[in-house]
Amino acid sequence: MAMRSFQHTVPARVGLLGNPSDLYGGTVIGFALADFSATVKLVEADSGGVQSMGPAAELLGAAWRRIERRLPADAPTPHFALTAETGIPRQVGLSGSSAIAVAALCAMEECLGLHSTPFELVEEALAVETEELGLLAGPQDRVIQVYGGLLCMDFSNPRSDERYQQLDPGLLPPLLVAWNPNPGEASGTAHQLVYEAWQAGDVETRAGMSAIGDLARDGYGALIQRDAERLGQLIDRNFDHRRELFNLDSAASAPVELARQEGAAAKFCGSGGAVVALARDQAHLARLGQAYEAFGWHSVRPCVAPALAR
Repeated sequence: MAMRSFQHTVPARVGLLGNPSDLYGGTVIGFALADFSATVKLVEADSGGVQSMGPAAELLGAAWRRIERRLPADAPTPHFALTAETGIPRQVGLSGSSAIAVAALCAMEECLGLHSTPFELVEEALAVETEELGLLAGPQDRVIQVYGGLLCMDFSNPRSDERYQQLDPGLLPPLLVAWNPNPGEASGTAHQLVYEAWQAGDVETRAGMSAIGDLARDGYGALIQRDAERLGQLIDRNFDHRRELFNLDSAASAPVELARQEGAAAKFCGSGGAVVALARDQAHLARLGQAYEAFGWHSVRPCVAPALAR
């Protein structure tokens, strides 16, 4: 009998406004980035149980533990191998790890005949990293990667997909995504310090994170009204708040300042290492791309990915 195989591909994501307030019940606008993706392949075997292989083995194993909990107690042991391939630049804040987690869950659900709603899939993918691996993470990456498109997401408790609103990607002004081709460092320590300050009730941290979430709510109106100037102002303020909260030095801020020197609004796509910049027109985009090339970074004019095919 031929062994079956399954594979699922999940795109990267860009946080346009409001991140990282999703971890704090805030609001975020972001989009699924079709230009980069991660793929997980599952191949059935005659024996051997579940094997997680390759550099992403720990993450794949954590995804399997989430799936295993959902199987009946008397279900036979499945036999398959999981492997992951990714074209998402590593450790630059484009959500490569969450893409692998989502893709792994989708592949195993298809193989084992399980079903989850998009909202349930998002929550399970988040649990892969927070509950199984003990990482600090908010939900926005997985929401964008599962639901696809351009989204405005309100993460106030309790989370609900009724608060995840699809917007027309045609509302987006000319954008450039630029990234460092050399893998960065994990951002967990910086996020942990800010999270601990927020939990402790630090007034400045709470006010700053609330302000970041408010920017996304204002940004929703700017997008709907096609007010690119206003949207650019909000993007700049998003970065300024983040720079203050995370005590970013001049080296960390340099990629954003480069865009500003070229007359564009800019902020981190995620935790740093990649930037989304808002340009006036296509000629301005070209000049921005040249500036980042001279800086030693790569860039792309982003395409928005649709919802996952499941």
